[in-house]
Amino acid sequence: MAIQWLIEDWLPIGHKGQITAPEGSFKTMLLSHCSVCIASGTAIFGHRIQQGSVILEDEETPEPSLDTHLDRFSQGLGYNSWKDLPITKLSMSGFKFGRRTELHKLLAIIEDVKPRLISLDSLIAMLPGGRQGIYENDSNLGIIVRDDLNKMLECYPYSTTLLAAHSKKFVSELRLEDLRKYDMQSLVRGHGSIVGEGCDTGFIIKKISEHPEPTRFAIITKSRRQAIPMSAKIVYVELEEQSYGKGWARLKEIPPTILPPSKIAKELFLLFVDKDYHTSREIVNKYAFYGRTECYTGVLELLEHKVITNTSKPQTYTLNLYCRQQCDPVYLATLKKK
Repeated sequence: MAIQWLIEDWLPIGHKGQITAPEGSFKTMLLSHCSVCIASGTAIFGHRIQQGSVILEDEETPEPSLDTHLDRFSQGLGYNSWKDLPITKLSMSGFKFGRRTELHKLLAIIEDVKPRLISLDSLIAMLPGGRQGIYENDSNLGIIVRDDLNKMLECYPYSTTLLAAHSKKFVSELRLEDLRKYDMQSLVRGHGSIVGEGCDTGFIIKKISEHPEPTRFAIITKSRRQAIPMSAKIVYVELEEQSYGKGWARLKEIPPTILPPSKIAKELFLLFVDKDYHTSREIVNKYAFYGRTECYTGVLELLEHKVITNTSKPQTYTLNLYCRQQCDPVYLATLKKK
């Protein structure tokens, strides 16, 4: 049976999608962009979509900020406002996973609107507190999330859910190449069942740069329930806007770009500027705050960019005296910035 796509080669209809990234890594921006594109029938990064109504359930973003995102992306497509599109916005409506009353309210809206996309932002803001609270590391959380999402899809089988979830702290330090090696369970904050039960297709956002540089990020697709053609490709995205924080805005796909140095790479570079030799053990001891894995990742990044080089002794490194000629000049210049 052929796959029916909400976003061609990226997100199947009737499935559960999940976006993960650290705080401030453009999850809400991407959800808003996708919502406007699906409601207006606009291709997303060159891929055809199934046009239809959208329900945007947001329990995290202040309503004025959410309105601004939706308005700017709508204006980028030639509309005056997001209110000109079939988007039902539910801001701070009180939806919580595992609470029947809130779920039934949302199901009634789904039955009425019949949305193509149900956007949920974010998981942490949709966990109920109190005496019967549900917490991120609760082993039952995945089942609760799965059951509620399945009920949404059963209410209108031609819809797709897209849930935003915060990633673990260490994710912000990982390089893009390393992120591709991790599975979603390892990256999403909380119990692994959140992903195991509530995610068919995962999307990892890696921030590349932000204002005053161009706002750029990369999206890595992680297919879980079936093969997804786009899972082999990284999508690089740039925010195009009329002026910073004002006027129309668009997200556009750009060619692969040089990622800026990671935080740990910038820290390690300061160690190597003395042009001396440094062993792996010395690096791990000096930067114990990052941990062995992060230190290794930083060393590997500097090696790949030809900033440092191996010596004749095993696991011993020194500054590459020819790095100015061999290293990408933009990467090297950014590495030296304090």
